[in-house]
Amino acid sequence: MALAAFSATVAAKPLSFVFEQPRYAVSAGETITVPYSLDGEAKVSVTAGEGWKAEVTPNGGRRGEVVITAPDPALAPDIVLTAIAPGGEVVTKKIPLMVKDPFTAATRPKAKLQIFGGLPATNNTQEDYNKAAEAGFTIITLEGGEAYDMDGDGERTDDDMLATVSHKLDMIRKAGLKYTLHHPWLPGVVEMVKDDPDCLMIHIFDEPGLWLIPDLKARKEWVKQYAPDKPVHINLHPEASIRAMGTDCYRDYIQTMVDGCDMEILSYDQYPIMADRTIMNYWYKCMEVNSDIARKKGIPFWAFTASCYMEDEHRYMPDMANMRLQVYTDFAYGAEVVQYFVYRAYTVSTLAPLMADGTYTELYDLMKEFNAEMHKRAFVFDGGKVTKTRFAGLTPWNCRPLLASELPQQIASVSCDKTALVGFEENNGNDYLAIVNGDCFSKCTVTVDFADLAYTIDRTGAFTEQQPGKRDFVLDEGDMLVIKYR
Repeated sequence: MALAAFSATVAAKPLSFVFEQPRYAVSAGETITVPYSLDGEAKVSVTAGEGWKAEVTPNGGRRGEVVITAPDPALAPDIVLTAIAPGGEVVTKKIPLMVKDPFTAATRPKAKLQIFGGLPATNNTQEDYNKAAEAGFTIITLEGGEAYDMDGDGERTDDDMLATVSHKLDMIRKAGLKYTLHHPWLPGVVEMVKDDPDCLMIHIFDEPGLWLIPDLKARKEWVKQYAPDKPVHINLHPEASIRAMGTDCYRDYIQTMVDGCDMEILSYDQYPIMADRTIMNYWYKCMEVNSDIARKKGIPFWAFTASCYMEDEHRYMPDMANMRLQVYTDFAYGAEVVQYFVYRAYTVSTLAPLMADGTYTELYDLMKEFNAEMHKRAFVFDGGKVTKTRFAGLTPWNCRPLLASELPQQIASVSCDKTALVGFEENNGNDYLAIVNGDCFSKCTVTVDFADLAYTIDRTGAFTEQQPGKRDFVLDEGDMLVIKYR
C-alpha cells in the first residue's frame, strides 16, 4: 500500500517546461532558436502573437527547440508553448522573450520636431523648405494669414492669400514635411487643409488669459465649421506669466483653459536655461502640471524648446548641452511633438537659425546636428506614452522622488549623485526608463542596479546588454540614458 501511494504521488507531479536561459532577446526581423526541455513525455506545439512566426521541432518527447522570427516592427512577443502528456495533462508556458531593438533601419520612426513659425518671405523657395527638412525637422508652420502679391498687381487681396497658402503648401509637401496651420483668416484656407492627413492641427491663439475663453470657443467653432476633424490648438502660459493669466494658481489656469475650451492638444511655452547658467526653478513644476493634466484629460501634450538666442529675455545661447536638456526633458515628460522657438528671427531674437535678412547662422548647423541625434532614439517615444515621472537624487520643487517600489521588477534601484529626471515610457509592449541629467553645465553619475537582463541605449542609438548587477553611468551635460527593460 505504501508503494502504491508513493507511485501515485510521483505520477501526479505536474508537467513543466525548462529553458536554458532565464531570458532571450530578439530584434525586429531577426530569427533566434530557443531550446526547451520537459520533465516528462509530451507532444509540444507553439502559438505566436500577431506578426510573429514560431515553429517547434521536437527532439524526442522531452526536448526540442523553437525557431522564432520577429516581425518588423516588433511589438510585445507572445510565444506560447503547449505540451500534452499521454495521459491528457495539458501545460502551457510563455517563452521568456524580450524585444531588444523593435525596429530595423527601414521602419525606425523619426521624432516629431516642429519649426514654430513659418518661413519668411525672404526665404520662400523650395530650397529653403528642403533645407528645413535636411536639418531634421519633420513639421513646419504654415501661416494661414499671410498674403504675398502673387499676381503682381501691387495689392494683397483674399485671392492672394489663398494663392500664397497654396504655393507654400505645395513646397511643404515636396519637402516631405508635415505641418500645422496657424491663424487662418479665410474659410477657403481652412478648407484647403481639412482632409489633409499631413496637417496635424490648426493653431488659433498664443498665451491667452482666462477671460478670453468665450472668444476662443467662438474662434474654435468657426474653424470647426470648415475642418471638423482637425484638432484646434491654443498655446498656454508658463507660470512666469501668472499675472497675465487671471488666477494666482497655475494648475487652476491650465485646468480651466483645458476644460473651458475643450482643448484637443495641451502645450505651453517656456525657455528655462538662463544667461547666468541657472535653470528656472519652476520649469519642472510647469512640466508636471501640464503633462499630468494632459494624461488625465487623454489629450496629446506638446512642448517647446528655445532654439534661438533671446538677449532681451536673458536666455542662454543654445548649445548642444542645453538643447539636450530641454528636448530630452520634453520627451521624457510625454511630449508627442517638440516645437522649436524660433527657427526664423523675430524681434525677440538676437540670433536664430534663419535670420530676418534670409541668411542661415551657426544655430542652423547646431539644430541639424542635434536633430540627427534625437532621431536615433525617437523610437522610444514616438507612439508611446509616459505613465509617470520621478526624480533620482535631489528632487526639484513640486516634484516626486523615485521610490524603489515604483520600479519594474527588472530594475532594483536607480540613484543619482545630483538630479536626474526619470520618465516611465510604455510603447506598444516595449517599456523604457528615460533618465535625463538635470544639469546642462555639469555631468552626473547615475547608478542602476539591474535585477534582470536589460539594454541601455545611448545617444547614437546603440544597444548595450546589461546583465544583473550594479552599473555606474556618467551622463554628459543634459544627456539622457535610456534603459529598455521589457
